Amino acid sequence: MSSYTELIIEPKNFNDQNIAQAAITLESSFEVLLTGTVFNSRCETLEGAVVMITAAAPWGEKDLGYVITNQYGEFAIVAEKNSEIDYRFDIYEPVLTS
Repeated sequence: MSSYTELIIEPKNFNDQNIAQAAITLESSFEVLLTGTVFNSRCETLEGAVVMITAAAPWGEKDLGYVITNQYGEFAIVAEKNSEIDYRFDIYEPVLTS
């Protein structure tokens, strides 16, 4: 997979802030698979976290929806690949617990 890029943002990198920003550049294709893993403050993966995805561009913002992390804290969403769009992930704690 020649256009694979991985970005890891650990909880300690947030420095008590709610939003992390990163620039990722991929080659080819019109779509990109955005994936991630959500961890809690103890660096344990977090099942059932809600990840809201927003596309922000010079012409405005558009909510793309949300995904819920699996048992390993992982999530994925397919999004449009466009150099003028930034994707924002807002992460919320799980609503339901077992």
